[in-house]
Order: sequence, then structure tokens, then C-alpha cells
Amino acid sequence: MMVKKIVVVGAGTMGHGIAEVAALYGFKVGLIDVSWDFLNRAKERITDSLNKMYEKGQLKEKPEDVLSRMEFNVSYDIAKDADFAIEAVPENIELKRKVFRSLDEITPKHAILATNTSSIPISDIAEATNRKEKVIGMHFFNPPVIMKLVEVIPSKYTSEEVGELTIDLARRMNKIPVKLKYEIPGFVSNRIFIRLLQEACREVESGEASIEEVDSTSRNKLRLPMGLFELADYVGLDVVVDIWNVLTSRGTVDVKCSLFKSKVNEKNLGVKSGKGFYSYPAPGKYSKVQLPSESKVDPAKVISLAVNEASWMIENGIVS
Repeated sequence: MMVKKIVVVGAGTMGHGIAEVAALYGFKVGLIDVSWDFLNRAKERITDSLNKMYEKGQLKEKPEDVLSRMEFNVSYDIAKDADFAIEAVPENIELKRKVFRSLDEITPKHAILATNTSSIPISDIAEATNRKEKVIGMHFFNPPVIMKLVEVIPSKYTSEEVGELTIDLARRMNKIPVKLKYEIPGFVSNRIFIRLLQEACREVESGEASIEEVDSTSRNKLRLPMGLFELADYVGLDVVVDIWNVLTSRGTVDVKCSLFKSKVNEKNLGVKSGKGFYSYPAPGKYSKVQLPSESKVDPAKVISLAVNEASWMIENGIVS
């Protein structure tokens, strides 16, 4: 099967970013959400992104030509001729299952249904459909237009053909697919990410280091592009808490961290709200955090849990 039209459900940061990537690489795209306000905001952000790329010479087409391949709607009717659908709604299993039931009813029988979930088992979502073998995880990273990696996660039902087609689609979107042999809670990236945050949180809550010191070590000694708390702000602290809760409920992580939950309770969600562990120019507007150049935090300690997690996944044949 040759994928020609992709439908994305959910016009938030990840959803509109995935839709933009698909349109950039020549696919017809439909973007669905429950509100025209969300859709109009998504279209504005996509247009702004395309204009910036065009001004920098990174886009050969005119922005309006890319936009001409996109349609926006609150109705699932635009999914009637989709070959591939990607769900990108919040990390709530019942909401995701509801979306998949709708997609299962309206998309053609040949269509593949993918979820951008970052932590929920794919099999649990697939069971809401009558085409379990055509359901797969396709986890993009934030921001989708820039980040190259895409995790491809088969459920216990996913056919080999669907797995290969999804990998091919990721490559057609100029992404680097990382295929898991089978699904585990949190997949690869978030298991490692949460282990990094787990140790970072322990050091701060124990009084061994400040948030800024941990982030200074992350950026200046480990050479990560962002500090760990800065990255959590960028991802969204509500998203981090959701992932942490899923991994805790499934026995993957047995340590809780009050730092993140308290920020969420205060409605300080990170970049999206304009304030998290750090303050930003405006809601949704990221600016690089200024950090001290020196830090007493041991970089080996920061990454120790993450290294152990990665080793466990390799030893168990989950990923190469």
C-alpha cells in the first residue's frame, strides 16, 4: 500500500507539528480537533513555521503551496479517504480509545491507525478497534518539525507488514525510525528520560544540589542540548507527570517526585504556560535558560539510572 493521505487527530503541539511534517513531504493531510479555536491556532502556528523556514531558505516551495495540501476540520469526515491516521491527543487512555473507535468506524479498511502516545501500551489502545493488526505506535519527538527520531512500537497484535510500512512512512517523512521488538511501558525514550529526571529530582529534593546546578551539569558536562529541568519545561510538566504516573502504575518506576506534581498543581506547566521551573517570555515561547558555568554535581551520577535502563533494554532484546 502506498500512503497518500495522512490524517492527524489532535491539533496541539505534537499534532499540528506532525501534520506540518507530513505536508512538507508531499502528503495530503487532514487535521482534526474538537474546536475550531484549536484548529485556527494550529493553522496560525503552522503558517508561522513555514514562513520562517521560507525566509531562511529552508523551504523550496512557497508556504501557501504546502498549506494547500492541508485541510482542517472538527469532523472525522475528512478521514474517509485516509490511508494512515495518527492520533495525538492527551495521554488519557479512555480518550485515545474513543478516538480510535471513531477512526475505526470512518477510515477505509486498509487504513493504518497509529498512536503518538509516549507511554500507554499500544495493545490497550488497539483493543478498541476491529483492526487490531493495523494499529501501531508512532511516537514523534517535540518539536516534530525539527526532531529526527521516531519510535515505532508494534503491539502484540500488529502485523509485520504494518510495522514495515510505518518504518517506510517515517523515512518518507525524513525521519529516523527506531523500532522496538515489542512494547514496554514508556518505550525507549521515556524510560530513559524518566530515569534521568528521577536522579535529578532526588539530588534536588535531598538538598545535594539546586535545579540550576543539575541543569548546568546536564548541559555543560554531559553536553545535552538542554538541562534536564529545562527539558521537562519544554516537554510540558503535565506531560512529564502523566508519563511518570503511567510508569509508576505499571511498576516500571517506584519512586515519586513531588517537584513536578507541585508545579502542575500550581498550573505552572513549563514553556506552554510561560512558567515552570524557569520563566519564559510568554506562554508557548521558549528562550534558552541562563545557567551557571560551574556545578558540583557529578555527571556520572546524573546518568547512572538511565545507563542501567538502557542496558536492561538491550539485554532483553527490546531494541538494538
